Amino acid sequence: MSTVLGKDEKIIREDIFTANLILFWLKANYTLTDKRITGHTPNTLLGLIPLGKAQIAIPLKSIASVISSTKFHFVRLLIGVVLLGVGLSMLGSSFIIGIILAILGLVNILNCYTATFDITNNAGQITGYEISILEKEKVQGFVNEINTIIAEL
Repeated sequence: MSTVLGKDEKIIREDIFTANLILFWLKANYTLTDKRITGHTPNTLLGLIPLGKAQIAIPLKSIASVISSTKFHFVRLLIGVVLLGVGLSMLGSSFIIGIILAILGLVNILNCYTATFDITNNAGQITGYEISILEKEKVQGFVNEINTIIAEL
């Protein structure tokens, strides 16, 4: 990731995360400098179709806190189980539609458990970023680094 730095700005940490278990080649990039957090995360439709990326740039002075957590999305699991069941039951009558529905169901099931990091600004607004659960330790390390820098401001 190429971050354009301001005057006297130094990169402290750069991390590349897998944002989605299925679309493992789509990466979320975040850079922590001594003045801000920048980066981008991929946008997808139905968790399967890439649709560009969302950019972020947040000055460290406007950040109140950063936390990391894991999140279970029950609705994604429910939709995934329903789509998988319908897709498998349709394999005999309409093979192509059955396969498509089964794949969409599997995508939802595999992405129902995620790691997140939430940035709370000084006004109390929380912005969350979802990362693959396989990157949980890496997310925790990135969040710890951000919190260390914020504490030193």
